[in-house]
Amino acid sequence: MAEMETILNPKDVEVHDEFRLWITCAPQNDFPLGLLQMAIKVTLEPPKGMKAGLYRTYSTMVNQDFLEKVEPYEKWRPLTYAVCFLHSCVQERRAFGPIGFSMPYEFNSSDLDASLLYMEKHMTQCAIVNRRYEWDAMQLMTCAIQYGGKITQELDRDLFFTYGYLFIREEIFSGNFQFNQSNLDYNYLIPDFPDHGSFLQHISNMPE
Repeated sequence: MAEMETILNPKDVEVHDEFRLWITCAPQNDFPLGLLQMAIKVTLEPPKGMKAGLYRTYSTMVNQDFLEKVEPYEKWRPLTYAVCFLHSCVQERRAFGPIGFSMPYEFNSSDLDASLLYMEKHMTQCAIVNRRYEWDAMQLMTCAIQYGGKITQELDRDLFFTYGYLFIREEIFSGNFQFNQSNLDYNYLIPDFPDHGSFLQHISNMPE
């Protein structure tokens, strides 16, 4: 990288106006300052806030086809929203450092994707054999396996299981379930709409 500045600014050579060079780099303390100053930095930061987190998920991972992936739709949609809400919640907790989790964990969209894939298969299998949903299994797979595989501290594991117990349960199908345990100025409910656009509109109306 120390030689890159010279390579990009050759003497007596005309560089084409449309020439571009993409460089990917892991975090590096001794990254050359001159190279940094002459570059345009592109980073993908995690969204800040529940609203931003949910909106990104429903803009990238969840679409109309996804909402119609599993029957009955009126149960698949609330479960999808609940798991996405959990994902945004634990992402947001990381911003609070050791108050949020004992140590930083790299929870990402692949954890959410794997959790939703398990939910999809579980609900489909239950429908085929006419069996009740096994909430303990869904909580365990999400909190102990998909996300929990990264958790090393016991208190953090207990915290995550609490989220799973509160958010992934039969009550989410009641129609008046809310994530916050006591009433606030804004209550976080589970919306249910047949169309994807209405979900985005609902999330857009959340407070920042």
